Amino acid sequence: MKRYSRSMSLILILLLLGIFSSVGLTKEITITWWTNPWRIAPPGFPEDQAPTAEDFPAWASQEFMRLHPNVKVVYEVVPNAGYSQKITASILAGTTPDLLKDYTYKRQWAAQGLLEPIDPYLTPEEMADWYDYTLAKGLVDGKHYIFPWNNSSNGMGVTMLLNPEIFAARNVELPALPSRAWSIDEFFEIAQKLSYDSDGDGVNDHYAFAVGAKDIENSLAWLYLFGGRMFNEDETEVILNSPESAAALQFLVDAMYVHEIAPKGAEGMGVYDIIGLFHQGRTAIGYGGPYEIGRIDRYYKEGNLDRIFPVNIAPFPYRPGYDPIALGGSGGYVVFKQKDAEKRAMVMEFAKFLTNHENTAALKSLLYVTARKSVNEHLYDDSPFAEDISVYTQAMEHSLPFLGSPEIEFGPARDHLQAMFEAVFARTKTPEQALEDFAKEANRILFNKR
Repeated sequence: MKRYSRSMSLILILLLLGIFSSVGLTKEITITWWTNPWRIAPPGFPEDQAPTAEDFPAWASQEFMRLHPNVKVVYEVVPNAGYSQKITASILAGTTPDLLKDYTYKRQWAAQGLLEPIDPYLTPEEMADWYDYTLAKGLVDGKHYIFPWNNSSNGMGVTMLLNPEIFAARNVELPALPSRAWSIDEFFEIAQKLSYDSDGDGVNDHYAFAVGAKDIENSLAWLYLFGGRMFNEDETEVILNSPESAAALQFLVDAMYVHEIAPKGAEGMGVYDIIGLFHQGRTAIGYGGPYEIGRIDRYYKEGNLDRIFPVNIAPFPYRPGYDPIALGGSGGYVVFKQKDAEKRAMVMEFAKFLTNHENTAALKSLLYVTARKSVNEHLYDDSPFAEDISVYTQAMEHSLPFLGSPEIEFGPARDHLQAMFEAVFARTKTPEQALEDFAKEANRILFNKR
């Protein structure tokens, strides 16, 4: 009888454990998640409102917790300024988040054992749905460390934005579809027609385009389209001090001081100054991709623009004899090292949730191109921007990493690069002198070359 009672008790305990497990009374897990500001509209978000940087991470966290009642997701939206420093500090302090949007991803994190490889948590079919080059960004020693998500940046350094109303008012035709490709000579001829003096004082006050010393990505794009390159082929030396780079810088200086097709003061300008000139109609050509078209809509809804104006996309002009260029970029999520196997599996599940088909497709609200082939196939079929997104994806076929591969820690040299642009645009140094000074300093900092 006692033996029977013990058996019944054991059965009862097992049954109770099964019941508790089935209703979700399992181990409590907290997942910390850091992301930089992405103003994505979550499902059901009002179309007449502009989403904030908090809306999507708040929705995603709540939805995942609904699907997994034993999980608590704590997110933090980290500003772009200081993002890298915050991550570095957390690594040194051993307080990294569980999941991180890879805004400042470094391959050395994986090489140093700080990240979890994602391969064991994905099927071959799932891997095959991502573009090879988006996976390659996180490939270290045969293992993948990034869940791909976005297959582009905001378009800075990738393409240009054209205001067709200004083109039409100046009797200038847009570059022709399907690619809108144009040579540097065609660009220069068009730029002269788009620049004019509106108040009759003899000085142009409306311009074709603008450049800024603090706008590193777009300024570098000009050097790259002329044939300049930051590094030699094996990335052991800075070689930006080339005749091609000098020719590009001279073209930009002449655009400001000789031809008046770009405004002076570029030594003090940054990307938002340039965006502002484009939004104000002071320039006919801006920079960016589909995301920047979406910015116009958001600025209008926020009351920061008087009206929404049409925008078309074109690649940076090409220089005959040189390949077309665009700044390469993709992104996703990385998982920092986990000691607990159950939590590791759940963090991976959350990363898969954020990058699944439906949540990847949410990038459409930013007019972003995604890292999933299956999502991109029909994502913009019903969009009025379909032609321009096609121009953008064509331009991306020529993408290059302007500041080197992820193995290069370019950050310490970035201020010197900005100083080079400042000196050239202010005409305190010639392009040749500024490039030589930068290359010398960058080689010392990055490669310990004297």
